[in-house]
Amino acid sequence: MDYASGAGMNNLIGDSEKKALELFDSMVKSTGAERLRNGIALADLLGNPGEFAFYFSCSEDQRLIRCFHLLRVFRENIELLVRKTWAEGLAERSRESLLEELNLFVQEFREGRMVSAFRSFVTIARHIPSLLFGPLGKAPDFLEYAFRIDPKFGLFFWYVEEIERQLRNLDEIPEHRELFELETLIGAFVLSCF
Repeated sequence: MDYASGAGMNNLIGDSEKKALELFDSMVKSTGAERLRNGIALADLLGNPGEFAFYFSCSEDQRLIRCFHLLRVFRENIELLVRKTWAEGLAERSRESLLEELNLFVQEFREGRMVSAFRSFVTIARHIPSLLFGPLGKAPDFLEYAFRIDPKFGLFFWYVEEIERQLRNLDEIPEHRELFELETLIGAFVLSCF
């Protein structure tokens, strides 16, 4: 399956964004050290260049500490986003539900329940356009709008659509737990860079 193909994407992206699509596809299809190299290169294009490797260029104990720190920063940023920019008209119950999902995500990740944590991360990430843009965040042409605002912004929401699609195709992905952990950390990193 070609995860990096998207209808009309070529009209929205430049060369560096096309490289991101290629890296994503390579990351999904590879495993181990090659997957990690592709993931780090992708994170460099989606987030602040050179910073994501920090989470992996260390001992295993340090990696856990660094990754948990990243998740803490991610949680704090999303909590702030939910509390400060909750679009008018959205129910308070939905807001609290999203905050509960955020706490569940962090707990699942810490406990190593990677498929569940990945699902929770996707749920959280899918709410961000609505948090930022209200009903426009759910419009069918939101991705195009996001690319026009900022190519990195658009790429992130394209990334979220692609990783969500993987949940329907687990059997086609080699070492999917490994991939889900990496993709979740990339997503948390990118959202921590905005």
